[in-house]
Amino acid sequence: MPVTNSRLINPDPFVMNEDEVNVAVANFLKKSMFENVKYLSGNKTGIDVRGSKNGWAIFVESKGSQANKHEKTVVFDTNQIKTHTYMQICKLMEYDNEQHSNVILAMANPDIPRIRQRVQKVNSSLEKLQLLQIWVQKDYSVIIEASNTQRSVLNKLNLV
Repeated sequence: MPVTNSRLINPDPFVMNEDEVNVAVANFLKKSMFENVKYLSGNKTGIDVRGSKNGWAIFVESKGSQANKHEKTVVFDTNQIKTHTYMQICKLMEYDNEQHSNVILAMANPDIPRIRQRVQKVNSSLEKLQLLQIWVQKDYSVIIEASNTQRSVLNKLNLV
């Protein structure tokens, strides 16, 4: 159940919905010279953010710390964040199953402690699955976290 941010023991330092995450990631990809960058908004289903560059595609599954329709004071509770993280991973695994080569799969989230802590609990599995992590900051800039094996491709694409 959604909760009021101020009622959390440690309130989130900022609140961001999925649409805001998508816009931040799409803008980052455009600045990194990706082409055909598209992103979803509202309750549309599919790949949240996508783009291509130098024969590579990137597919991003995003989540926010609140629903698109919530007031800025209302956020997802810890159980919802857990469920959303697992849904992201599962959806990216489905995309991986549909693609055959040269695809980067990424999960994007607002960089808040509750989501970081949840993702950290499955971090070694994310590395094995080669899932990139995109952390959107309060100012809409992004931080990319990737395994060492991903870094050479990401360097060539100017993502890190």
